[in-house]
Amino acid sequence: MTKRVTLGDVAKEAGVSLATVSAVLNNKVGRSIRVSEDRRKLVMECSKRLGYVPNVAARNLKTGENNIIAVFTYENFFPVEYKNEFYDFFVGIQEEAEKQGYDLIILNNWSKDNNRSARIRIASGAIMIGVTRDDAHITSLVKQKFPLVFVGRREIGGGLPVNFVAFDYRSVVHEAISKLMPFIKKGMITFVRSASRSAEFDFDKSVYLAEALEGKPVKVEELEVEKSSVEDIISHIRESGIVIFDRLYLLNDFEPFLKEGGLIAGENVHGLVFEDDWMGNHGDWCCWNNRRRELGALAVRYMISHLKGVPFDEDHYVHINMQERKSLSFSN
Repeated sequence: MTKRVTLGDVAKEAGVSLATVSAVLNNKVGRSIRVSEDRRKLVMECSKRLGYVPNVAARNLKTGENNIIAVFTYENFFPVEYKNEFYDFFVGIQEEAEKQGYDLIILNNWSKDNNRSARIRIASGAIMIGVTRDDAHITSLVKQKFPLVFVGRREIGGGLPVNFVAFDYRSVVHEAISKLMPFIKKGMITFVRSASRSAEFDFDKSVYLAEALEGKPVKVEELEVEKSSVEDIISHIRESGIVIFDRLYLLNDFEPFLKEGGLIAGENVHGLVFEDDWMGNHGDWCCWNNRRRELGALAVRYMISHLKGVPFDEDHYVHINMQERKSLSFSN
């Protein structure tokens, strides 16, 4: 095994003191010790020639400084492929961390790992992405005052504070309903959603839908895909002529059945999706614009402000807008 090059090795090669090498390589010249420009260049040249690499872990233990942010998910896969629904969040996190001078470590969920906290503590703080979660683990980290920022609103109970950034679902759902209202002729909306909702934003969208329709002569038929047959859902959509899909994957599943039943977006059925078209496969359907990278970047800035102990003066929510497409138009 190749021996690790130390500060002492660089000092011996340059013929200077260990203190001089430490000051130069730790960017403390002028603060902790004075070093001439010629000597500084000599230390840098010797460091490069020997292949010196700083021991980040040892430096962090000594200084208490750590410019490393962990990105953690409980999902069984990590979003490294662009077809993954979490990919754009991760790209936003990575780009903003690089811009701000922070490194990232990626931590996958290990099903047999009973001490995730120890792994996450390698970093100064962690950005949590994904829908799957372990509230007992999260509660433990929050109680230990370990810096966490979630991408998406989270609650863990017990009145414990949870830092998060999220999309402004209230505004966009109200905007969506205002655009949908002119198309509602039978006073009915078919709302297709999953019964197995595990994230706060799933419930938020239902609450904001009811809020946006309050006082309007519109009845919402909520159909859960796990409890209703495809035929029953298609029949309700045909009867109402209006459909809202709670998630993009539901439209992905049902669009072939709609076409098979002669229900064409913008002709005899109108509606929208309460999500962005991150897949780019549903150009006929109205949804909101994809600002996932911006939300990921916002999570990094929130984390850095937390690590520096300064107030976060930005809005915790990213505003999103509806994109009007064929499903909210009348075909000629």
